[in-house]
Amino acid sequence: MSVACIDLEGVLIPELWPHIAHQTGVEELLITTREEPDYGKLVERRISLLRQHRLRLCDVRNLVSTVQPLPGAVQFLRAVALHWRVVLVSDAFQQMVEPLWLQLDSPELQCHKFECDSHGYVSNAHYSRKFGKHEVVEHFKSQGEQTLAIGDAFNDLSMLRAADKGFLFRPSLSTRNAAKYLTIMEDYESILHALSSSALEMA
Repeated sequence: MSVACIDLEGVLIPELWPHIAHQTGVEELLITTREEPDYGKLVERRISLLRQHRLRLCDVRNLVSTVQPLPGAVQFLRAVALHWRVVLVSDAFQQMVEPLWLQLDSPELQCHKFECDSHGYVSNAHYSRKFGKHEVVEHFKSQGEQTLAIGDAFNDLSMLRAADKGFLFRPSLSTRNAAKYLTIMEDYESILHALSSSALEMA
């Protein structure tokens, strides 16, 4: 069976850090890679802010547990899973996304993990990839698998370009401008239609 590598935030669920920022009033958590392009430094800043505002990982999980998947996301994943091995490839952290992951029928998940201290505060981040999401696609291709990738943001572009077929989902204008030669999709139905008529589909 071929492999569909699908981003999580922005494709299947809302962006989580803006939600946490709005719920806690910690506006600094709204900072993204647009303001801090070094993702490692951005994560370190977020960890520091969580401790500074006495937000433990359990508090973050409780906030995230009130979030719902994007409308139609569950049905979309189920439709894709009829013909593809679904792997969620995210730069989010496993403990944060687990409440939503369960709502998405718990497909295979490749993301990062937080480490906590004895008081429950996030103390460190462990990354599952060194260079980017394209590493996941390249791994499956090296095993002879056909690959599909779906993402929405700049950090997804290398994964989309590495895949046999890549769809850019509802991108921002800046991401759209950087995504030459990639197919842009605005809804799940368009993706499913494209897959149904694609030679990559494994019936």
